[in-house]
Amino acid sequence: MAHAKSKPASLLIKGGHVIDPANKIDAVMDVLLRDGGVAEVAAPNKIRASADEKFDARGLIVAPGLIDLHVHLREPGQAYPNTTPVIDSQEWVNWLLQPERGAVVNVFPVAAATHASKGAVLTDFRGLQRAGAVAVTDDGRPILDNDIMRECLRLSGELSIPVVQHAEDTRLTENSPMNDGPTSFRLGLRGWNVSAEAGIVDRDVQLAQQIPNARLHVAHLSAADSLKAVRRGKRNRARVTCEVTPHHFTLSDEAVGDYDTNCKMNPPLRSKPDIESLVAALADGTVDAIATDHAPHASHEKDVEFERAAFGITGLETALGLAITKLHREHHIPLIRIVELFTSGPARVFELRGRGSLARGSHADVTIFDPNKRWTFDVSKSRSLSRNSPFDGRQLTGKVMATIVGGRVVYREE
Repeated sequence: MAHAKSKPASLLIKGGHVIDPANKIDAVMDVLLRDGGVAEVAAPNKIRASADEKFDARGLIVAPGLIDLHVHLREPGQAYPNTTPVIDSQEWVNWLLQPERGAVVNVFPVAAATHASKGAVLTDFRGLQRAGAVAVTDDGRPILDNDIMRECLRLSGELSIPVVQHAEDTRLTENSPMNDGPTSFRLGLRGWNVSAEAGIVDRDVQLAQQIPNARLHVAHLSAADSLKAVRRGKRNRARVTCEVTPHHFTLSDEAVGDYDTNCKMNPPLRSKPDIESLVAALADGTVDAIATDHAPHASHEKDVEFERAAFGITGLETALGLAITKLHREHHIPLIRIVELFTSGPARVFELRGRGSLARGSHADVTIFDPNKRWTFDVSKSRSLSRNSPFDGRQLTGKVMATIVGGRVVYREE
């Protein structure tokens, strides 16, 4: 599904420190890419084959291509909250995957679980999967009806396609723009209690435990109480997975300050104890992936009163830097674990075969980054058309230096 227009017949990446958690590699190695696939990974200077191009990766980390499970591209429609129309048919999945869409990276559609994401009538899971959808979700419109969710999970087990749930009981969060706590009290805003998330996670995990082979993935989990249900499901061998965003493990609700709308997201930024629980779960394997929930917005959707502002922030450009800065440097989580959360972890969640790994024959998708590179995020120079980030001016350590898709270098840091 990579739409790179052309690629070299072969590319030799020399002298980099290869971190490939799927294959338990954490050493200086050379990597040969040929004809869109990984041809060989070997000790330095042991690859005898010639290559059309060479990439000097000395001092850099060479990892499988990073995978983000949760990105809003705003196509079709460029509209809030997600897409207009909703991607609830094979035709729209096919449209999204057309080569003329011009994507230079791999795009894996996540289709709607119910028609128009209204939570009432299920979409054609089998047809959507056949067209190329890798999961189904109603995203910002959580599936609240028990019977509908039960049927979603039954089909997910039958077809082996994950149901991604935005865990929020919207009956409890109406007109609640931020986390319930001292900051919401100070600002006079109605608080979004963690129970509205944890209750849905608990219900869904219970259903997943009852249904053979059901596949439940909890999107942007943000609260310590939600982790309890996920851990229980994993202990009981249910196929339950979850993701955490960089903003939820980096910022607390105190960052809202005096109504900063760039700190308004759904689920909202939580308390410091919640952050501590998320960091622990990222370290111990409870969390399967780091995902950005990248949600670009036009300035007029954010430059309004806090209660009226749109939920969501951009996140693609800051994700790796935040993970290395916060998780690796501050909390000493090993770099191989962080790479796992961006590569083999998400590949397992959505069963992206041949992705998230540098095994021979895998897709030639590679991310090369400098774990020691210090830089400052300047939102005015963002490659996104949107500027809704709370990390403007944030000093970070760890930066992507090159992105290779299908054997072709599609981005290189100047």
